[in-house]
Amino acid sequence: AWTEADGLVKPSRAAREALASHHLQQRSFSPTALQHFAACPYRFLLSAIMRLSPLEVPEPPEEMDPLLRGSLVHEVQFLLYRRLQDDGLLPVTGANLEEVYRHLEQVLAEVTARYHDEVAPAIERVWQDGVAAIRADLREWLRLESEEAGTGWVPWRFEFSFGLTGERARDLVDPSSTPEPARLDCGIQLRGKIDLVERKAGGQLRATDHKTGKVWVHKDAVIEGGKALQPVLYGLALQKLVQGDVSSGRLYYCTTVGGFSDREVPIDEEALEAGRVLGAAIGEAFERGFLPTAPAEGACTFCDYQLVCGPHEEYRTGRKPQQ
Repeated sequence: AWTEADGLVKPSRAAREALASHHLQQRSFSPTALQHFAACPYRFLLSAIMRLSPLEVPEPPEEMDPLLRGSLVHEVQFLLYRRLQDDGLLPVTGANLEEVYRHLEQVLAEVTARYHDEVAPAIERVWQDGVAAIRADLREWLRLESEEAGTGWVPWRFEFSFGLTGERARDLVDPSSTPEPARLDCGIQLRGKIDLVERKAGGQLRATDHKTGKVWVHKDAVIEGGKALQPVLYGLALQKLVQGDVSSGRLYYCTTVGGFSDREVPIDEEALEAGRVLGAAIGEAFERGFLPTAPAEGACTFCDYQLVCGPHEEYRTGRKPQQ
């Protein structure tokens, strides 16, 4: 049977009272936080509610790790988009591509110089090789953008944030960002930052989340069992926050590692139903106070909370009642 040793399973009155302020109607969540629920409800509790995180010990990086690389790419994209918009160079086309490349070199030099001072890389040659790889990826990303100019999508808002406060609200964000979360019809209060909002002449909108890692979301997936929420939730949030017809949300894997591929999800009745199922499932977990260690297959492998649970929870809890 499930016991108190299996996470939050049989909450006391005090535990229920503590959990009450975190219900979906009481506070906002990011898509990334909600994705932890599909990986393991107890991971969701530890990360999104108790906000435990690993102790980080600063040390000079010997290589450009994926997190650092992703942060650098996103910042370059944001600053480049702003500069191109100010200079009337959006959308990127074959005719203005060389001028866009010149802007890219300027922005990349500025951003990488600042990051270099902040992280103090241990091996200079490794850092330079990492920057060269990012440069190649960004140039290819822009070349592909120029080929897509005929589709009619024009970059419009960059790092459009909502529901973020404090330091996160003062980060690199679009001027039209709002401190208010998006209150979705499925009962979720959402906060986050949409990397790119594109617009067509007819008023259609598309929400894009840029990814710099490998593709793991299947084609034709909607929310991938709750593990890939950005396309649907960002699309639904955009409907609430901006006037316009939101046609889709997508993940765009904008580097060589991801093959410059995308996963686009139409914001239609199927997406709305997925949002309703998600809201109902997480809402029920809050109502029952039932957030057990019930990891999805493989979820423990790279989990930050193995020190809390141990490495064998997938096997151990898989033998318990699953309904």
